[in-house]
Amino acid sequence: MGVTLFRCLALFAAAGTLRTTACIAASPPADIRQIVSQLRRVQTESSHDTDVAPAVAANLTALKHALRDLIVEVVAAPETVKVAPKTLAARVTERLEQEDVPVGDEGGFGAIPSIEFQRPPEYPAWLIATTSLSIPYGLDTSLYLFEIQGGSWKHVLTVESDGFATISGAQGWLTYYVSPPVPGQKPYLVTADITPASVSVWQMLRVKVLRVGHRPDAPVVLARRGLNYCLDDTYYFSIRAGSFGLIYLTSAVDGELAGYRGVHYLEYAVGVDGASRIKEITIDPYVVIRSWAAKDWPAASRAVDASATGDLREWHQRFRNDRWACGLGQINLSHRPEGDHEQLLAVAGCTRGDTEATSAYVVFTAGHGGFHITSVSQTKPALPEGSGYMIYGANEPGLTAPVLVSSEQPRLPANSPMQVSVPPRLQFAITVNEDGTVDRAVTVHKWPSDESRIVVPAIQAVRQWKYRPGLKDGHPVKVAINVEVVFER
Repeated sequence: MGVTLFRCLALFAAAGTLRTTACIAASPPADIRQIVSQLRRVQTESSHDTDVAPAVAANLTALKHALRDLIVEVVAAPETVKVAPKTLAARVTERLEQEDVPVGDEGGFGAIPSIEFQRPPEYPAWLIATTSLSIPYGLDTSLYLFEIQGGSWKHVLTVESDGFATISGAQGWLTYYVSPPVPGQKPYLVTADITPASVSVWQMLRVKVLRVGHRPDAPVVLARRGLNYCLDDTYYFSIRAGSFGLIYLTSAVDGELAGYRGVHYLEYAVGVDGASRIKEITIDPYVVIRSWAAKDWPAASRAVDASATGDLREWHQRFRNDRWACGLGQINLSHRPEGDHEQLLAVAGCTRGDTEATSAYVVFTAGHGGFHITSVSQTKPALPEGSGYMIYGANEPGLTAPVLVSSEQPRLPANSPMQVSVPPRLQFAITVNEDGTVDRAVTVHKWPSDESRIVVPAIQAVRQWKYRPGLKDGHPVKVAINVEVVFER
């Protein structure tokens, strides 16, 4: 494709296999509303193309930079070092929505699902802002770090991915971790993002270790790593002042168990000028437990964590005497506080004989010495699971759907040219939280091409709706539902 004033886009859309095609000006405007409007003109049809046209990449970059500049402006206001992060996020959101640019809308180019601020407890002299933009199959997340200097916030570090040619180049779902500071040194920052998914759940988990550099756009990169990662799973970090660990589920480690995934542990030592790998190991819990049971107890006891309690010796004997299968599709990762950091854990479910029900749970601790068995019990440990949360569909078996309790329909803006005889309607996908409130992320099924100014008041109205929450097995859960908004006049 040659260089022209206009370029066309061919991409997947976020929900399903959709082809997006549109021609967008190659020179993006500086105004946020105009950039969003141009991105919203993208139309969709079926395809498997994940390329990003240069003009679209330029508009995405322009939108990120416009949001960054707005955040810098808001944060630079007097006395903002005393303002709560949520208040700062609300100020940025208010500024955008005054320009009819909604925050919290998902799906389609030009949508801004979230803008968030946090002062990390590990180092309150930092303020971290993140923005997320909707792109096909996921998000494009950016991070901006501010530091208190001279009594006000100064922008000192940027983590962005700009000008990517395919959606896999975007910084997808991003998490970050701040180390405790070492005396005489500022902390380091660890970021982890998952590439947006296309046709496979196997993606890339990309890890960066950064320190503040001389310019915001030139951080000191201590280390970077790309890891094979499955979107259905989770990962955990354990951050210390001079090191960090990562645990996640990875590809098959036992050729006899096709499709089975192992537990991977990775540890880095972090210095002033660099980070070096000091431990990397992948285990198959089934093989580890089988090997443990085959040893006599004096040798087997050396594979037990020093802090372990309970009847591990008795369980060792039971594994030796009976036929057990452990971890075959029953692996969970978790963590728990351990002093000044998180202890990283893997939990393997075990079945005995020909039974299908889980009869034992083995907990492994990951650390510099590798993996050790911490406990074995008949009941599942009460540990947090997963990095996120489950959102159920309204038709999920055994689910009681949410019931609307109160709703206020939005009013048309006074300057809207909509025909009075045809009440405008908008279709939204929303998530009802466990407390009956509506999650801030709201997806517009079809962006109105003739009057975009009605979207912001519609999103604002839907967020105020109240529900009797959905129930799963008698417990409140998050439920995704579709709703319709009808404007009042």
